[in-house]
Amino acid sequence: MPAYQQINEKMIEVKLNNEEVFARKGAMISYQGDVAFSRSFLAGQGVESLAMRAATSEGYSLMMAKGRGSVYYAHDGLFVTIIPVRGETLYVESDNVLAFDARMTAGTMFLGNQGGIQGMARGAVSGQGLFTSTFQGTGEVAILSDGNAIGLPVTHEVPVCVDPQAYIGHTGQLSSTIVTDLNWKTFVGQASGESYQVKFSGQGTVYIQASER
Repeated sequence: MPAYQQINEKMIEVKLNNEEVFARKGAMISYQGDVAFSRSFLAGQGVESLAMRAATSEGYSLMMAKGRGSVYYAHDGLFVTIIPVRGETLYVESDNVLAFDARMTAGTMFLGNQGGIQGMARGAVSGQGLFTSTFQGTGEVAILSDGNAIGLPVTHEVPVCVDPQAYIGHTGQLSSTIVTDLNWKTFVGQASGESYQVKFSGQGTVYIQASER
């Protein structure tokens, strides 16, 4: 299976032994060995999931690397975190996906408690954080963040509320709802109408970055 190694906080190495790894287009910065690269459209998704990505703007352009050797990945000077997935589901914003391999099954789902037209409208207002990408299986997913990714524990006693623009992803047995509130941005004229946040309850981890996009 592909072996992921953190080179530094902004770069990873993926070692391949006649295996495949998918990464966002333009993220490969170097490689060694007999490795071939090609564009990938499905990358572990079905046609239905691909259509949903197009409808929700959760799409990303991917390149597949296959062969024997080492491939080095980084993107735009952002920080990289390798998250192990062990038979569970990892939910990640598509903008934060750097790399994953063929052991993962990719998909898209609605994160909040209202779908359809209203859910998509709210996604347009917040920018992101309502529809999100999913990865299921046993393997690793490398994610990007502005500064080190921060994992906030969620328990049944202590839920966590996250600004959709700071949200990166989450794992565990979590349920999520969209909550509305006024915040300081409203009062200083940086937002119009309601402010939306995602409330996570249950048992798991929510990953956020140290700045808003």
